[in-house]
Amino acid sequence: MKSVQLWVLLALMLGGTVTFGQDSMGARPKKARTPEDYKPRTLKEIETAGKPLLDELKRDTQGGATTLIHGDLFPSRVRLVYKGSVRPLTPNRKAIISQWAQRYAGYPEHYTVPYTSEVLFAENGVNRWLVVKTDDSVAFRNKLRRGAVVDLYLIRLGAFKSGTSWKWVLLAEKFAGAK
Repeated sequence: MKSVQLWVLLALMLGGTVTFGQDSMGARPKKARTPEDYKPRTLKEIETAGKPLLDELKRDTQGGATTLIHGDLFPSRVRLVYKGSVRPLTPNRKAIISQWAQRYAGYPEHYTVPYTSEVLFAENGVNRWLVVKTDDSVAFRNKLRRGAVVDLYLIRLGAFKSGTSWKWVLLAEKFAGAK
C-alpha cells in the first residue's frame, strides 16, 4: 500500500514539475506579424512616437549618444510614393540593423543578409530612404513605375544621429499596391 502511495506521489510531483517548468521557461517561438499588426500611420507619426525614446536616451547619456537601438518595433503601414531610386544600404543604417538583430532577433541573419538596399519614397513631398530587401528593390523596379503609390509594412529598429538631427531606421518587411 505504501509503495502505491509513493508511486502516485512521485508521479504527481514529476508531472507538476514538468508542466510548471514548461510554462516558466524563457524564450518562446515568436508569432509572425500579420497585416493587422501594422497600424496605418504616416512617417511623421512614426518619428513623433519615437521622440520620447530619443529624449530618454539624451537624458541617460547627457546627450552623448549617437545611436538608439530599441525593441519596440512599432509595426506601421504607411502609404508612400515610389520615387524609383535605389542605393546600397548606408553604413549607419547597416550598423543599426546589425546591432538590433544581435540584440533582439533570434536569427540575426534574417535581417542582416537580405536587407542590403534602400529605396527612395516620398510622403507629402518629403523624400525618405527606407531599408528594403534587395529582392524587393528589384520587384519595385519591375512592378512599379515612378510616382506609383505603395503601402509599405514597416518596423522601426532604431535611430542614428546625423549632425544635429536623428534619422530613424525603418525596415520594409513587405509591400503592396495601394488600394
